[in-house]
Amino acid sequence: MDIREHSVALISVVVGLGLTVLLGNLNRLIRARREVHWDALPLLWALIALLLVNNYWWGLYQGSVVAIAASSAATFLVGLSMPIMLYLICAAALPCGRSAGSSDMRAAYLADSRYFFALILLYVLATLAQTYVAVGAFRWSGSMVQRCLIMAVIAPLIWKRSIGYHWFATVAILLLLVYRLTQQTLH
Repeated sequence: MDIREHSVALISVVVGLGLTVLLGNLNRLIRARREVHWDALPLLWALIALLLVNNYWWGLYQGSVVAIAASSAATFLVGLSMPIMLYLICAAALPCGRSAGSSDMRAAYLADSRYFFALILLYVLATLAQTYVAVGAFRWSGSMVQRCLIMAVIAPLIWKRSIGYHWFATVAILLLLVYRLTQQTLH
C-alpha cells in the first residue's frame, strides 16, 4: 500500500463516519417524526453538508486533495483537517436525536448555529489553505471567488439570529454549491 492508498483509506473512514452520523441523526428524527417539530432550515443545511462531502469526495477522486499527495506529516495533517471538519459539520447539521421525543428543530438549529457555521467557515478556510499548499501561492480563480462568497455569506450566520437572513444564506449557499458541482467534470 503506497502513501496515496494509505491516506485515502483514513480519509474515507473519517468522511464515512461523518455521513453515518448525518444519516443516523436523520433516521432518528424520521422515526420520531410524530414528536419532532419539523423545520426546513436544518434539513437544507444537512443537504448542504451532504453536498460538501460530495464535493470533497470528488476532489479526492480527482487527486486535488492535499492529504493524498502529502510530502510530509505536517502537510498530511493540514489535509486531514478537512475530513475531520466535514465529520464535525455532518454531526452538527441535525439535532442528534437523543432527545428526538421532544425535538424542536428550529430551536435546536438556533441553539447550535454558532458552532455549526463556525465549522463551515473553518472548513472553507481550510480549503483555501489546501489550495495555497497545493499551488504554492494564492491565485484568484472561479473556485476561489466562490469560496470567498461562501465565507462572506456564512460569517454573519455566526452572530445573526434573523431567520430571514438564515433563509437567504441557505438558498445562496445551496445555489453556489449546486453550481460548483455541476461545473466539475472528469478530467
